[in-house]
Amino acid sequence: MGQFSIKLRIWPAHTPEKGQQLEFLVDTGAAYTVVPRSILDAIGCLPSTKRTVVLPDGREEIWDLTYIVMALGGEEAPTPCLMGPSNGLTLLGAVTLEQFGLGVDPLHRRLVPVRAPIA
Repeated sequence: MGQFSIKLRIWPAHTPEKGQQLEFLVDTGAAYTVVPRSILDAIGCLPSTKRTVVLPDGREEIWDLTYIVMALGGEEAPTPCLMGPSNGLTLLGAVTLEQFGLGVDPLHRRLVPVRAPIA
């Protein structure tokens, strides 16, 4: 799949005025959305729980997970977000895409609505 980026606004649930617009790399191989911890700390997001993540080289680490509100595809909704390394990438992951009912059109490098199967 060709990689592409999109600009999205994120904010903590109760303080939308602290939001920031960020450029996200669309990554269907990443389960969760990832934002550098330094950005999440700056807008006031606090860790909610922890998740074990598998890095590209196969190593496992435990990262903090928080919830952010995101504007995507004409909707706003809370979504889980891993608090990544401060110098790391900003990734839009599969959980968030599914939550918003979106898929990836790799040919045109864009997000497209998808049907949500019930069973």
